[in-house]
Amino acid sequence: MGYREDYFKNNPSSHGWYTCAKCGRKLRRGDADIDHIFPQSLGGWDGEDNLQCLCKRCNRSKGNDMSDVMDDYRRKNRKGSFEFHDWFGDFDDDIR
Repeated sequence: MGYREDYFKNNPSSHGWYTCAKCGRKLRRGDADIDHIFPQSLGGWDGEDNLQCLCKRCNRSKGNDMSDVMDDYRRKNRKGSFEFHDWFGDFDDDIR
């Protein structure tokens, strides 16, 4: 099973709807992109703690931009699903 399927399995929808973590838009599963908070192109992993639901517009505009990574991790932490990787702390100073 891939990371997209794992995300949907571990994050049940609200009556078939998901919410974009960036803009708050309501989405059906087929319209949702599962984004890597820490981009795969820069070494990001497929773990639940590195995935978020975004609408296609927000995901395309984000690309592999690192400017919101810490805010995205903090938002995900408030929702309770979070595993902070020890090595990630080194990046906080670099992107702030």
